[in-house]
Amino acid sequence: MDTKYTKAVIYCRVSSEKQVREGGGLDSQEHRCREYTRSLGLDVERVFKDEGISGGLFDRPAMQSLIQYLDDHWQDKYFVIFDDLKRFARDVEVHLRLKAELRVREAKLRCLNYNFDDSAEGEFVETIFAAQNQLERKQNRRQVCQKMKARLERGYWCFNPPTGYEYKRDKEHGKLLVPIESITKVLAEGLNAFAENRLLNQIDFLNYLKSKNFHGLLNRNIKQITFDYVKRLLTEPLYAGIVVYEKWDITKRQGHHKTIITEEAFNKIQIKLKRPESKPRQNDNYDFPLRRVVSCSVCGVNMTGSINKGKYKYYPHYTCSNKECGASPKNIAPDKLEGEYLQLLENITVEPEVIEMSKIIATRIWEKKVKNLSTSYKAKEAEKKELEQMIDDYIDLIPKTSSASLRVRYETKIEELDRQIRKFNNESGTKKVPDITEALSLVFRFVGTPAETWKNASYEAKILIHNMIFIQNPKYSLATGFGTPVLSLPFSIKQHFDDLDSNMVDPTRFELATSSMPWRRSTS
Repeated sequence: MDTKYTKAVIYCRVSSEKQVREGGGLDSQEHRCREYTRSLGLDVERVFKDEGISGGLFDRPAMQSLIQYLDDHWQDKYFVIFDDLKRFARDVEVHLRLKAELRVREAKLRCLNYNFDDSAEGEFVETIFAAQNQLERKQNRRQVCQKMKARLERGYWCFNPPTGYEYKRDKEHGKLLVPIESITKVLAEGLNAFAENRLLNQIDFLNYLKSKNFHGLLNRNIKQITFDYVKRLLTEPLYAGIVVYEKWDITKRQGHHKTIITEEAFNKIQIKLKRPESKPRQNDNYDFPLRRVVSCSVCGVNMTGSINKGKYKYYPHYTCSNKECGASPKNIAPDKLEGEYLQLLENITVEPEVIEMSKIIATRIWEKKVKNLSTSYKAKEAEKKELEQMIDDYIDLIPKTSSASLRVRYETKIEELDRQIRKFNNESGTKKVPDITEALSLVFRFVGTPAETWKNASYEAKILIHNMIFIQNPKYSLATGFGTPVLSLPFSIKQHFDDLDSNMVDPTRFELATSSMPWRRSTS
């Protein structure tokens, strides 16, 4: 052995995370390499380990660190020791590139089960071995992919679990996705709220997750929740029990894992995401809540809001921006316009009798809805019991038949029936009857006092309240104030009855008119 080469570095590699967790592959490789270097009388300075890295890759963290170590200690000569030629590389091109990188640094390669030979014949044999290792790697990959594809076709996800799920061993299904309760409880609530428009857009969904400290629940090294991450959560079909993988032509199918939302809710989310969101302009000023929701009574153009700088202070105002409009003056102080707007809301409140009647009608409709849901639930429970009985019947038939094909058909039928039962359980577990009393109380509190509700609401809520009350934007003039607004139900009910009252003829005037008729006989 060359007296200049007295030092060694060891390289170890395993290709899967499972080997890292369960096997002693890295430790056993290191042990054999140390025994080999001891027999050669070499001093081992460093050990480089690639954990769960494919041999088909050139850029491996530990291998690159090894190359950098040789560069940093260029004045010394090293042996590079590895356990097996497969640990060095499992790709012909990668093998030759790595070998060239190490040789140019004057490192000598030593493998425990292969002797390197620099002759033409030796290099040919080495290339054959490298090609064989590459073939084995690709064959292994093909076998793994085939098994994974078969699992996907049967409704089992076999890649990295989505956020909120983990893999657990199940007696019946093997490796199965299982929800992490602390995470999926928050996630399911947010997804359902987004589907039902209680969270209007992706920004609201992101803020919801932040308010629940969602990234803290994940126990991961996530600095912040991004919009890309939010989009992945909203478009993840596994949450609705849907298994699909287009890359391998795996079409949509029902999975065996427990869902956290219904397929109906998932579809609503996808439809909502396809619609362009109405995003507020970046120059929207929250100091002008009536901006673009009140129109000029002269030209009909929506008013804008702005702040002008005077000599000593700033002057906010609403204005009609139509240059051709003849309204004069155009600038309106915010306090005046908003004050008259509040007075307008005060004048269009719903009568208490109408509110009470609406509560009775809404309650009756809701009770009927709940009754129908209860009937539907009982029908599904009866259907579920029927399916369970069918499963028992098929189980009884299996030991009585001697035909292997019949047994397979019975087992397939049992799996299909069991899948239907799990679907019933998932649907019944995700549907809850909400409390109508509190919901009605909030709605009618707003209907009864829209001015007070608008006054204390946020900017976004004020816009929402305005759109609920007015069918068209109310028109305003500094000279005449607000005109007669076009209201939505139930706010237009009072206006409707007021109009009826005003159109009725006064009985006394009717009497006067008839008393002066020329054909009326005198009573004198």
